[in-house]
Amino acid sequence: MKDLLRDKSRDELAYALNSIGVEAQMVERGRAEEKVEDSWYQRSLGVIDIHGGPIRWINILKKDRQKHSPPRWWVVLGIPVDGPVSTRQRTKIKTIRKKSFPLLGKIVDVIWKGDDASTALVDTLSGDIPTKTLAKRIGNLEIKSHTDRFQGWTLTVDRRFTPTGQDWETIVKIADYILSSPRYS
Repeated sequence: MKDLLRDKSRDELAYALNSIGVEAQMVERGRAEEKVEDSWYQRSLGVIDIHGGPIRWINILKKDRQKHSPPRWWVVLGIPVDGPVSTRQRTKIKTIRKKSFPLLGKIVDVIWKGDDASTALVDTLSGDIPTKTLAKRIGNLEIKSHTDRFQGWTLTVDRRFTPTGQDWETIVKIADYILSSPRYS
């Protein structure tokens, strides 16, 4: 009975990734990666390990439905960094989706804003057409650097999504941009 009521977003994402050729495996609950991006109003649905490539794990966070708001999900992709990470300045950038008409209009452009700590990621990602297309299709993206419990970066999507092969290629391309940024090269 408990399995029937459980949120299956993690299962569905793992299945979608495996179906496009990405080797993804759901792992036991309680891993440290479940705590990387969570906050008091979110709970982790568990971690998916990714074999090969710069993205090593995915965590799905959920905010349960409340009286006046529907449930929300976040998909957090972990990009670990081998070696020491600078703790002097943190990076936090996100997409801003420009619409033809506020609130209801069609998305016409995507730009990146925030503090990129002199990595030039804002300019690089703002000029990348596949990244813009991805953000238009699946939702807002956010990139953060981490130096505490997790050494590396996270790429967060602000909703659940089912990736296509092209989506995954673009996500890996974003991870490659992050890892080749001047701060860590």
